Amino acid sequence: MSSELLTISGTVFFRERVALPPGAVATIKLVDGDGEVLAGAAIDAPGVPVEFALTVDPAFVTDVDKLFVWAALRSEVGVWGTTELVPLDGGDNAVLVTKIDED
Repeated sequence: MSSELLTISGTVFFRERVALPPGAVATIKLVDGDGEVLAGAAIDAPGVPVEFALTVDPAFVTDVDKLFVWAALRSEVGVWGTTELVPLDGGDNAVLVTKIDED
C-alpha cells in the first residue's frame, strides 16, 4: 500500500474587476464521477486568483480521468461559483467562477 497522497492544485478566478474585501472565502471540493466529495477546503481569499491544493488518498479515486472540481467564492460584495462540475484538465486547473445572483 502506498502512503503517497494524490494532490490536485489549481486556481479559482473570476473575470469581473472587483476588489475582494477582507473576509472573502473560497470553498473548493474535489468530486469523483459519481458525485462523491473526495476532498475539500475553505481558503481565505484576499484577492483573485485564489490558489488551492487538495489532497486525497488515491485508494478512494477509482478513475483519475473522472475527477472534477466545484468551487465557490463568497464575500461581502457577492457570491461567485461554478454552475457545473469542472473537469480537471491535467494542467493548471484554472477554475472560472461566475457571479451568482442572490434574490
